[in-house]
Amino acid sequence: MTKTEIMQVGKQAINDEPILILFDESVTPELAMHSIVQRKKDQQPIELKVGSEIHFGDQIYHVTALGHLANQNLNEIAHATLFFKASENESANGVYLEPEVVPNIEVGMEISFL
Repeated sequence: MTKTEIMQVGKQAINDEPILILFDESVTPELAMHSIVQRKKDQQPIELKVGSEIHFGDQIYHVTALGHLANQNLNEIAHATLFFKASENESANGVYLEPEVVPNIEVGMEISFL
């Protein structure tokens, strides 16, 4: 299990789209406006696969599909695009989750990758 802490929620990060964009603190200011900025709390690698869980605080989500670059980018720059909908045209950096509802997000919240 790897844990991160939400450091910043961009002003345009949460909108009508069922998507959240994750980045670490190296994100550019332009992208930070649209992103959830997180900081790793440990050095364990993230190794998601179909059936893995991601917890946003006490909200539990299950991985239903995963792009081929998602784990690499999560480990290098804590970046992934989280889709809270069924996989259609799978994004290389996408992590598809259910339930298909965007979680409640706040600064200081812990994200756990199991």
